[in-house]
Amino acid sequence: MGILAMPELRIVQDLQHAGLTRSAATLAVVMATRRYDRPERDLAEIVRHYPGLESVTEARLAIQDLLHRKWLTQTVIHGVAVTGRVPSLANLIATHLGDESVADSLPAVRVTLEPYITILGPMENSSVFHSYLSLLRSARSEICMPMLVTPPYEETVRALRDRAEAGVRIRILLAAPTLAVKWRSETMRSISTERINAWVHEFRNNPTVEIRLSRTAEDMELATCFSVDGETVRFDIYDPYRQRSLEGVMIEVAAPQGMLPNFIRMFLRLFEESWSNSVQVSRLARFLWFLRKQWKSWLAIFFLLLAFVPTPVPRWPEILIGISCGITAPLLIEGIPQMRKIVRKRRSR
Repeated sequence: MGILAMPELRIVQDLQHAGLTRSAATLAVVMATRRYDRPERDLAEIVRHYPGLESVTEARLAIQDLLHRKWLTQTVIHGVAVTGRVPSLANLIATHLGDESVADSLPAVRVTLEPYITILGPMENSSVFHSYLSLLRSARSEICMPMLVTPPYEETVRALRDRAEAGVRIRILLAAPTLAVKWRSETMRSISTERINAWVHEFRNNPTVEIRLSRTAEDMELATCFSVDGETVRFDIYDPYRQRSLEGVMIEVAAPQGMLPNFIRMFLRLFEESWSNSVQVSRLARFLWFLRKQWKSWLAIFFLLLAFVPTPVPRWPEILIGISCGITAPLLIEGIPQMRKIVRKRRSR
């Protein structure tokens, strides 16, 4: 259901008191604030999401009413008749209500997302880097940063440390050396390890900074993108399998007050999934993560080995081998989609 803000609902009520039907009053406000331009039949379906216009018959009657009042207009675009508001619709509503302030307040009721979406330009531009530092310094609660093998640049570290000392939670997700090798080359193994250690060293005394390692290529498709306070996302657009992140184009999507655009929601969800799949930097943590991730495989191997232990129990080997196969079979079935996915990705590269 479409939602009307309280100021919009008040204007709808005022229009009803001034002689319009509920459906026509609602449509007038919707068209003044949303500015839909569609063929009449499509428009009737779109506005059915708003209260009072749920009936397609009511929606079409409201359209005809506003066309008759010349509050809506029809124009032919590329051979298609399109119904939309007249440019002076807010003024017409204000005149009808005898309240000229409505002409100024009505367009301001709705928040348009366009001002909150910015193409910042190629990553190589210095302006992108400097504005990136400014955004980091503005963080109040959390910074989420997935990176492949990015070194801890001095200015970045200074900005992050300043925020960490102010109590901001900072989560840095780096590619494990094995993953860096897959994405780049064998020479990146030592470089990746060196940079991971450098990141850990820089923030070893900051309890609000957590650094983890990703082992999954899909999770690192977010590399060089980041979010601030769960309200602003900077997204580096490039082909992670064919290009370096510095060859990309950076866009920024911010959330208007009281709203959270789908783009930001998707990034936050993907980052949380990547974070949950990651492992802490210490070798022990990585080893325990490997055991935990592959526990079913280890259990199958354990039962298989146990089958060869001499014991007086009748049909002991057959029982344990059967258990081992029972564990292994679902693993193979579960692995088929993943293997297909890997094959498709390798073919597309």
